[in-house]
Amino acid sequence: MAVNESLGDIENHLDNFIVRKKKPEEKTACSAKSGPKIHENVPLTLWDILRVTQDPDREKVYIISGAVPIYFRTCIVYGFVAGFGTHNDFFNKYIIDDSTGSLEASIPKKHRDRDVISSLYNEVSSLTSNEANKPVVESCIRLLKLAMQFIDPSPIKRGDNLILRGRPNIFRGMVGLDAFSFFIDSGRSRKMEICFADNVIDWHKEYKNQNKTKK
Repeated sequence: MAVNESLGDIENHLDNFIVRKKKPEEKTACSAKSGPKIHENVPLTLWDILRVTQDPDREKVYIISGAVPIYFRTCIVYGFVAGFGTHNDFFNKYIIDDSTGSLEASIPKKHRDRDVISSLYNEVSSLTSNEANKPVVESCIRLLKLAMQFIDPSPIKRGDNLILRGRPNIFRGMVGLDAFSFFIDSGRSRKMEICFADNVIDWHKEYKNQNKTKK
């Protein structure tokens, strides 16, 4: 990340981190007008994650209790890697911390996606000898390398700052995070971290104001 990026540029990074797809309406009580709105991609601190409870009436819906409860399916968090859990064949596990709390985050290895990108990379690299195709080939190689950064968690090391999108995982009373996607904040400045913190404050303030208006 360039050092001279503005906060606006970094906000765009955060926006682009998520591919927002509108899900079709589910024909359940969840979509009833009288029921609570279920949110996606809620920016949260780890302290928020650690106090969530499972909604007993809705699958994969979580609740943050309070004066204005928040019902959500997916969330976004920012933290640094404080340590490692026990990796397995399918997930890499990391202990992440954001000064409000710490928990174990599981990031899938996505073997199939990695194999596909590696195969494409090898095929494209074999075309570099053709001068006519060289500009296009080099662009493809850069894109494939970038794509690998978003699906291969193996480069993540202790002390790295991460943005994770996922959902809580409650097992035997312990709360963790199952991450769907990740982004390593390798910038030397704290602009991304500060921008994320501002986003958390703004989202929750707006949410409370909207619900006060409804009352």
